[in-house]
Amino acid sequence: MKELINLSTYKIEMDIFDSDWGKVESFLDRHQLDGIELYVDQSPLPDGIPDRLIQGVHLPYWMGRHRAWMDNDAFSCGMDESEKIYLFGGLSRGEVVGNFRRAMENAHFLDAAYGVFHVAYVELEHVFTRSFDCTDRDVMDTTAAFLNESVSSFPGGEPPVRLFFENLWWPGLTFLDPGAITYFTEQLDFDNWAFVLDVGHLMAATMRCNKEEDAVDTILEVLSKHSDDIVDRIEGMHFHCSISGEYMRACFDMDIPENFDKMPFYDRLGKVMQVVERMDQHMPFTDERCSEIVDYVSPDYLTHEFILHDLQSTEHKLRTQRDALNKGMRKISKT
Repeated sequence: MKELINLSTYKIEMDIFDSDWGKVESFLDRHQLDGIELYVDQSPLPDGIPDRLIQGVHLPYWMGRHRAWMDNDAFSCGMDESEKIYLFGGLSRGEVVGNFRRAMENAHFLDAAYGVFHVAYVELEHVFTRSFDCTDRDVMDTTAAFLNESVSSFPGGEPPVRLFFENLWWPGLTFLDPGAITYFTEQLDFDNWAFVLDVGHLMAATMRCNKEEDAVDTILEVLSKHSDDIVDRIEGMHFHCSISGEYMRACFDMDIPENFDKMPFYDRLGKVMQVVERMDQHMPFTDERCSEIVDYVSPDYLTHEFILHDLQSTEHKLRTQRDALNKGMRKISKT
């Protein structure tokens, strides 16, 4: 199993390493990590990224793309172009498909082993209302159609990088319904895919995780309902802890902020992210029983996925979680 950490080329994260890839490599060596899961989108890649450090990539997530595939008028609605690009991934279906193809090509250029893709749908107001007007399978239908079209032009109709489908707690792939997973995968016209299990997202989806020790049992209970074939297809893991069950349940009674629909897009997005960060905490595991989740799945890639603010807190989170994981794995190996 290769252990990674997440990173993007956004200034706020690169500033942690003074925009020096040599310092990034020293960080990986210091913590005995195998590399990075790097966020990439359709934009031209910055110069100087050492591909030897890149094990995987996280592809862009256009949270409202499902609506754009359901509603022919979505791209002609009155929202600003910047909002359409952020939510839908472009200003037309063809542009969205082209942008996703370029993102996959960027991943291939970096020689990434995989590219993570969210199978989920949420728009800004849904975070408050939870009124989605669609089912998991509705989102899976449009996602499969989008993916099939996007990869069809590549040699053999296969994506140039293995696609890892990631779970969220919004409509789509949640990992709570084994039947829905089979429904989704049977619609795919290509074979170069697997799953990445985001442990914190699954905690949020259950809305039952209030203590870390109980959360491990909850995750193992959910996973036990899946077939061996599905668990075997979980080749990646985003590893972090999100003890937000009480907050997730309380969100069903949440009010939309006053004058929300009149706010500029990025102000609305800021309000939404305040809520999402409480749902999806990205904190380190401290209980060594977290190793039982890793042992059950046996992923090929495990990404210690945190919200990166500064070097000191990042190193503290990483050391905390790896200490818990390694202690637990040593115990398991002795049994």
